[in-house]
Amino acid sequence: MRVVIAGGGLAGLSAALRATELDAQVTLLEKGASPGGSFVYSSGYIWSYVDLPTFRREAPGGDAALQRLILERLGPGLAWLEDAGGALLSRETGNPLTFGARFDPERTVSALVDRIETSGGEILAGTAFETLLEDPAGRVTGVRVPSAGGTHAADAVILASGGFASDAELVGHHIIGGPGRMRVRAHPRSTGDGFRAALQKGALASAGLDEFYGRNLPAAPADFHPERFVEVSQLYGRYAVAVNANGERYADEGADWSETALTRATAHQPGLYAWYVLDASGLKGRVRELTAKEMVETAKSTGGPVIAAASLPELADRLAERGLPRETFLRTLEEYNAAVAAGRSPSPPRSGQVWPLLVPPFVAVKVAPSITHTVGGLAVDAGCRVLRGTDGQPIPGLYAAGVEVGGVSVGGYTSGLASALVFGCTAAESAVADG
Repeated sequence: MRVVIAGGGLAGLSAALRATELDAQVTLLEKGASPGGSFVYSSGYIWSYVDLPTFRREAPGGDAALQRLILERLGPGLAWLEDAGGALLSRETGNPLTFGARFDPERTVSALVDRIETSGGEILAGTAFETLLEDPAGRVTGVRVPSAGGTHAADAVILASGGFASDAELVGHHIIGGPGRMRVRAHPRSTGDGFRAALQKGALASAGLDEFYGRNLPAAPADFHPERFVEVSQLYGRYAVAVNANGERYADEGADWSETALTRATAHQPGLYAWYVLDASGLKGRVRELTAKEMVETAKSTGGPVIAAASLPELADRLAERGLPRETFLRTLEEYNAAVAAGRSPSPPRSGQVWPLLVPPFVAVKVAPSITHTVGGLAVDAGCRVLRGTDGQPIPGLYAAGVEVGGVSVGGYTSGLASALVFGCTAAESAVADG
């Protein structure tokens, strides 16, 4: 049984090791210089919601069968990853809505690579794939790669190349819906290779192609290394008032605990940026172990635009120097404060606890949305078999894992690393069983 896996992130590595355990002959193709993918830039938390009702509430448009698969298989998957040498840091997530564990990404990748190679698996770094091969009956029979004579025959191909977060054309078309480009809060190699190749063979796209998971980060000219993606994330929108380039509120700052909705809304604003405005009370707000003030200081340390003032009119003056309409900005905050003081919902409505902006000093931080991974992708069944667009049946020999699988967290957010681990193992087991 020959299995080719495209992509060497956590999904591809999990699929490769599980397939070798099932006595398959495995070749993993990694486009980059070394395996690891976006996993190495993450915090290492692999989690799911505590039960299906919570999962459905937090991601109401997602595929219930895939959500159930994650719930059922994540616990055993975490134990399997630890047994495989994954470097466990914690068995807690710090969020009562979720369960899971935290692993050290770099040490876990190293352990998985060692296990795969020791078990006879082949890892080809610096090797992308171009297209899928198929026989006259429509069964996938391998992949073509750019190198001379580059084909790899296989009984099954598992696509784990990470979605299309790094492809400006696909992101612009499906997500932004217009000009502009988001920073990629992940490795730059998820350029839609698997997604495009599968669609060319008639695969069905999932729901959620217009959604993504990401964070609002310090806006240009902020400069920071990818290893700081987690550290520099600006996660205090719930304590701030977010205004766009027109000086207007544009979203519910407290819509969800992860602030994914706020980031997605920012991606649809003029210029793809916003200003988070806080007062002294908001700066004391805490998200896990960090205060908003500490996150603002981190943004400032990267060179991101951070403006402080003793009054809102002074802050409006300074923002006007950067192109923000002064009177509109002041009117927005006056109307917001008046609504809060009167016990009315501001417009747009705001969830959770609502704070007025009253206590100096006042701070404005310019933020820009970044994309970590896509939400939409390929439609699969509960065995991670890629489905055909014409009849919804599996394409023989083709499987997907990680965020290549679309539609899991439509309307909300869930762990991309859980999709990587669970779907990687599931895809490998289905491929071997079907073969």
